[in-house]
Amino acid sequence: MMRNFLGAIALYLGFIFPAQAMPFDPLIGTWKVIDDHTGHYVAEIVIRKNSKTSEYSAVITRNLLSVGTTQLEVCSKCQGNLKNQPIKGMQALEGLVANSNPKQFSQGQWINPKDGYVYKIDAQLNAANNQMKVYGKAKNANAISTMTWKKL
Repeated sequence: MMRNFLGAIALYLGFIFPAQAMPFDPLIGTWKVIDDHTGHYVAEIVIRKNSKTSEYSAVITRNLLSVGTTQLEVCSKCQGNLKNQPIKGMQALEGLVANSNPKQFSQGQWINPKDGYVYKIDAQLNAANNQMKVYGKAKNANAISTMTWKKL
């Protein structure tokens, strides 16, 4: 009886303490993407972190219609394997890494489904960890993009 009780306690503690020992990562989760140029809410993304490489990536979970535009279902302007692939479920962010300042991130690549450009991005998280300014420069064009991501 005592052996079963101690086994149950050990099992319980094994489940509780690892979860508490993991540090909180403010980037992981669902974010609302706002195009700073138009001010419109354009998408929702889910950010994940690769535990082996410490790189962040994101998938578009919701693509929203901007005022005066038609809804894009596929990435018709994307290149390579992403050409004509559904936007919902598309990995739009990859390779983003934390800098020495835990509120700053760099080296990411963002694929904009509307223009098909791949942007090299840097990002700055606010003090409350619920909003991020994202700055991008297209690799093969002179396009510049600024976005605000708000944590949901």
